[in-house]
Amino acid sequence: MKVNRAHLVAGFGRIDWIEAQALLSPPAPALDAAQADILAHMNTDHAAAIDLYDKRLLGLRGTAWRLTGVNPESADLRRGGSVARLDFRAPVSDAEAARAELVRLAKAATG
Repeated sequence: MKVNRAHLVAGFGRIDWIEAQALLSPPAPALDAAQADILAHMNTDHAAAIDLYDKRLLGLRGTAWRLTGVNPESADLRRGGSVARLDFRAPVSDAEAARAELVRLAKAATG
């Protein structure tokens, strides 16, 4: 599907069109290629950091949350049937930028 623009209905009297470039993230092929490795590394070696994200940054309950996806704007978490989104401060386009943002978020969660 190719998105050209979206129609936003935000309440009485507030209806806008949003153009595709304002709605969609630019492609990040380097990040897409590294996603499986990022997820495996984080879930295997940095489960404690994921626990900090879910408890301290997102206010989620429970343990054993796992990262299930990384895109330019966020990381996705899942625990059973529950899902959450951890927003990045700025878009990332490759594994190194994603690593730096995940480290920054872990530090923010401990500070």
